[in-house]
Amino acid sequence: MTQHAPPPTAAASLAAANAALAPERALRILMVCTRDPRGRMSGRKMVLRTILGSLTGLGHHVTVCHFGSSSGPEPVGGAATFLRLPLPRSRELALNAALALAFGDRSINEALYDSRRAHRMIAELIAGNDYDLVLTDMIRTAGYGERSGLPWIADLDDLLSARYAHLAEAARREDNLFGYHQAPLMRRVMPLLGRVQPLMMRLEAGILARREAEVARAADLVSLVSEAEAARLARRAERVVADTPMAIEGPAELPELGARPEEAVFLGGLDYGPNLVALRRFDREVMPALAAGGIADLAVSVVGVAEERHRAALSPAFRFRGYVEALDAELQRYRWMLVPEVTPGGIKTKIITAALNGTVVLAHVSALDGMAMAPGRNVLAWDSGVDLAAHVAGLRGGTVDAEAIARAARDWAIARHDPVVLRERWRRNVALCLSDARSRAVPRPRATRGHALTNVIV
Repeated sequence: MTQHAPPPTAAASLAAANAALAPERALRILMVCTRDPRGRMSGRKMVLRTILGSLTGLGHHVTVCHFGSSSGPEPVGGAATFLRLPLPRSRELALNAALALAFGDRSINEALYDSRRAHRMIAELIAGNDYDLVLTDMIRTAGYGERSGLPWIADLDDLLSARYAHLAEAARREDNLFGYHQAPLMRRVMPLLGRVQPLMMRLEAGILARREAEVARAADLVSLVSEAEAARLARRAERVVADTPMAIEGPAELPELGARPEEAVFLGGLDYGPNLVALRRFDREVMPALAAGGIADLAVSVVGVAEERHRAALSPAFRFRGYVEALDAELQRYRWMLVPEVTPGGIKTKIITAALNGTVVLAHVSALDGMAMAPGRNVLAWDSGVDLAAHVAGLRGGTVDAEAIARAARDWAIARHDPVVLRERWRRNVALCLSDARSRAVPRPRATRGHALTNVIV
């Protein structure tokens, strides 16, 4: 993993934070989330659970305020409290979106989660509790940190601006643009966007790029899951950006790769639009190229939610296992994981999970953007059906050392995503946030044209 040395100001800040923040001090932290971290797992929920588990593991008490329905029981031990926030009502939602489009001072993503009732609830919580800091989830909830008056960590997850720009350039339709927003108005409006969606995404990408940099400068600490994206935002905002991915605990023992009964698996629920789009494109474009390259018998198991309408959209080459609770045991049945072309950026959780279970990853190059993996050493990368056919032939024929690739991938995943590693990163994040909040009287340097600085903490 590439190490980006923090500049002297960041190093001094970290030293001051470590001196000022006693390890035994328990903090009260308010966390504002776009969704309940509990319930059925997703990639973003894995990040939120990492944050929550790390903070409570460090002895802090966390109040989790989340939008959307409550989706799980209270955790044992009383270290966290969960409260549901109200989304904007339809009239407020429409007004927020219209003002965002008219003035461009904030993104539509933020406007859709900007609820007067939620702001009032959070203000009352802050007034009645001795919170030490606020942590916000994605750019969508950044406004709640900005208005809190408390030390603030903005965990942006990934750069939405880059994702939207990519989708706009490809003129690709996407029905899950605004996350898990469940307002009836949103469900009615999204199917009607049609041809204007690429233009809307292009406009939103530009606003998001500006807002990401503004949030990075306004927050006491900003964090992204991807090391590469953290470096990009650090250069744009001229601020320290923390690289803090999700924690994933792998199994202690693995079955040998050659003893596994099945070849290929795809991991991801087809109720999430991008997964279905990716598989349908793979079925339509890559499968024929594999057959032309001598791989006509490849069968792919799909692990994740798949309703009958999803299954009907794919060829008989796909077998459906459904949603699986015991994911480690399921992945250990397969020798390879297929990752088709996806929107670049962020961290692909499925790749880490596969690596920890000793399953060789065959990933399209788009899925490796920001992953800090080494093609040919800990992952097999492909850009076309011809490339993938060559990899499959090599794996079947033994000319590719699958065991060595699987070992290197597991070592990479443990070094970066072990829960102990992430708990210590969140200890550092909290310390840096409080230290920066105490030094607010010192003006922050602004970006100057032509001056580049990689200012990221890993």
